[in-house]
Amino acid sequence: MKLRHALIMGILVFLNGFVFTVLLLMLSRELAYPAATPTTAVTVGPTFQPTFTSTPVGPSPTSTLAPTATSVPEATATNTLVIGPPTVTHTSTTIPPTATTGPATATQTPGGPTATSPPPTATSTTPPSSPTPQPSATPTTPSSYEFKYAGGMESAPNCGSVYMDGKITGVGGEGVSGRTVRLRFAGGDFYRVSGEEGKPPGEWGFSPLAAENFHLPFTFRIDVVESQANPAPRSDTVTINFTDCSVAGQFTDIVFQYAW
Repeated sequence: MKLRHALIMGILVFLNGFVFTVLLLMLSRELAYPAATPTTAVTVGPTFQPTFTSTPVGPSPTSTLAPTATSVPEATATNTLVIGPPTVTHTSTTIPPTATTGPATATQTPGGPTATSPPPTATSTTPPSSPTPQPSATPTTPSSYEFKYAGGMESAPNCGSVYMDGKITGVGGEGVSGRTVRLRFAGGDFYRVSGEEGKPPGEWGFSPLAAENFHLPFTFRIDVVESQANPAPRSDTVTINFTDCSVAGQFTDIVFQYAW
């Protein structure tokens, strides 16, 4: 029992000694630091003297001056005198009588009207130049030829093909085949025989121009001759003045008829 008490007392003494030494160490450490002289640098934060930068609470009104009305100076009237439809101003251009309404040039000199300014010379009555006529056949004066041009040729624009055709007939109008028809133009002679090359009795035809010549002027002369070997004329000559296919490109119903 005594041993136990002694042991407990020993432990307590040890603990007290340990605590006491710890306290001494803490006290000595505190004394070792300089006496924390309170420098009282009351720098309580960065002194922020308000400096009131006047952050203009709101969208910084920018003082738009209540939009200064820009004083649209009521169009400043400028007295533009709207001159509604130009006030005709009726200058009454009194058209001075110009008493010259007399027969102008009847100057009434003593001794009669001096006949200056004769009548309009009637030359002005010529009608305006009429458009050039379409190509037409002009038969030569009839003679003792076996055949004559009977007239009635028709023409029309045609730029698909330039051609002329017709017929040789008897007195009663029946087709006469086997007769030679000659076409002359541009220094050349061309021949067809009526009723041949698949033509009906008495009929013949020519297509003498290439397409590149459809707009060039030519003079065509057509007549009936004895034969190609002996081109002695046996009819009047029909002359066709060709100008352009758009004016006349086809010439039809060219009829040569027995003269008796």
